[in-house]
Formats: sequence, structure tokens, C-alpha cells
Amino acid sequence: MVRYDENASFGLWADRWFKYKCIGLSRDYSIAIQSQVGYLTDYLGDIAVTEIKPYDVDYVIGEIATCNPYTKKPTAKKTLRDLRNTARSIFDYVVENTDSYTKNPARKTKLPTTAPKETRRALTAKEIEWVINTEHRGRLPAIIMTFCGLRAGELIPLEWNDIDFDGCSMYIGKSVKKIDNNTYEIKYATKNGKTRTIPIPPNVMEELKKYRDISPTSFICFQTDGSMHTPSSWRKLWDSYNNNLSHLYASFVQAGKSKYDPKGIKKKVDRITPHYFRHTFATLLYTSGVDPLTAQKLLGHSHISTTLAIYTHLENEKVVVSVEKYEIYIKKYWRISHENE
Repeated sequence: MVRYDENASFGLWADRWFKYKCIGLSRDYSIAIQSQVGYLTDYLGDIAVTEIKPYDVDYVIGEIATCNPYTKKPTAKKTLRDLRNTARSIFDYVVENTDSYTKNPARKTKLPTTAPKETRRALTAKEIEWVINTEHRGRLPAIIMTFCGLRAGELIPLEWNDIDFDGCSMYIGKSVKKIDNNTYEIKYATKNGKTRTIPIPPNVMEELKKYRDISPTSFICFQTDGSMHTPSSWRKLWDSYNNNLSHLYASFVQAGKSKYDPKGIKKKVDRITPHYFRHTFATLLYTSGVDPLTAQKLLGHSHISTTLAIYTHLENEKVVVSVEKYEIYIKKYWRISHENE
């Protein structure tokens, strides 16, 4: 085994940390971490770890925040936060494994306040109507994610025997992990390793019963041949679903083009992704008055802070809407005042 001292380069330490960090992690998560390490080593890789100062880490974050070297666009705040946390973890690893290296130069790194935030919006009322009323192979998956809050990775391996039709609930105890570019493998654990049982609303249960009676396979959402989805078939399903929505609901359609042609729609409605369905479920829980602890269990969040962050965001949006209503309301007093002049 090669031993590194504190004079070894950041790149060597980052590589050792990465191999340690990724033991037991999923392929997708490992790839995400590898990408973060790549960002850091592009800038710091050849520098001896003892020579790296806080301003060096600040510089890296600032440069990537301004222009992501891969997308050539400003980097989202969540990506920067993940990048900073990876840098902190690598330097902590160096501190723990050397005698004289005692300070973590990334410990006090702050994120630029101007970094854009990634937003995952909820569906509008009109879009929820589309989910319910639009016939398509993506209809049932969309309904389940919208009204039961499953992650895509939990829905793909979901089977009919996971549904308690008498008790009106579904058991979420497995998910999929990507083992190569186009293969999913079922793992008998969810994203956070916890199982959960979700109550199924009566309207959704009726939909499930109808689909169960005509289903040719044990999977609730499946490929056209009845097998479990692959990464590419899952992506194509949502491409087709969005193309169909555009065909039906865009303000006008390009004449002479088929709705099955991805380039056949001249004007498209906003693209809907599985992330939107899950965020819609969280919004529906909040709007209907479900408390955060219950919402945490239904959403399968490991930490209540994740649920509270969503609820706080929705509460802030509610304040803005309330203020807008207030401003509209008080306009009548100006109108009355002018009428009395």
C-alpha cells in the first residue's frame, strides 16, 4: 500500500479518498462524487496539499460558479454546495491521516450569493388535469408519482403484489440502481434504506384496479414487452409523454407532422419530468394540511430538515401570494376614493 504524506499532491489524496468514500455506494452516486472530485482536481490536482490555502478553494468555487467548465453556464447553488462539501471531506481525510496537517482550508468556504438555484416546481392545476385525463402509457406512472409521491427509482420495480387492494395502501421496499449504461438492477432497499407504506387515495385505487385487470405483467409500469424498464426505455417513455402533451395542449400544432415525431411539434408545452410529480405530491400534502412529520414518512425523507425545507419554501410562496391578494384588495379603496371626488 502506498502511503501519502502531507506533501503529496491534492490529486493523490483525492483519489485515495474517493476509493474509500465509494465503498458500498451505488454506481450513480459514485459517478456524481467522481464528477465533483474531477472539478476540484482540474484546479488543485498538482498542488501539494500543504500548499493549498482557503483562498485557493474560494477561487475554485468562484470560477466554477461563474462558468461551469462543462456546460459553459453559471453553476447551480446545489452543485456548488455538493462540491464544497466534497472538498471539505477530502481535506478532513488528509487531517485524519497525517500528523502535522491540522487545518481544513475548505472549512470556511462560502457559496456565492448570486449562484442560481435549481428549482423543481409543482404541477399547475391545469397540468394535474392533464395527468388525470390524458391517455398514454405514462398516465399511470404519472398518477402514482403525483398522488403517492414515489421516486422514479421506486416506481420502476413496483409490482402489483406491492399493493394492498383491501387496505388501500402500497408498500415501498425496493428500488433500482443503474449497473451499466442501460441496465437497472433491483435492490431491496429504498434510497435511504428505509421501507414505508403509503395510503392510496380512493380515486387512485380505482385507477390501479382498472390497470391491474388488463396488465400483462407483474410490473405496474413496464416496457411494451412487459419487462421492467431500462434507463433508455424510461427516458423514451417521458419523451413520448411530453410529446403527446404538446400535441394535445400546445396552442398550435405544426401542420402535417405526426405527434410521434419528436421534431413534429412546432410549439411545446413546458416539459414535465418525474421530479415534478414528486414535488407536486409534497405540495399537495402541504396544501391539504398534512403535518411535516407525517409528510416526511410519506415522502421517505431521511431527515425532517428535508421536508421542512420544502414546507418553508411553500410557506414563503404562500406569503407572496397573500401579499398579492392584499394589494389587489386594497385597490378598491382608491377606486372608491376617486368615485367620491
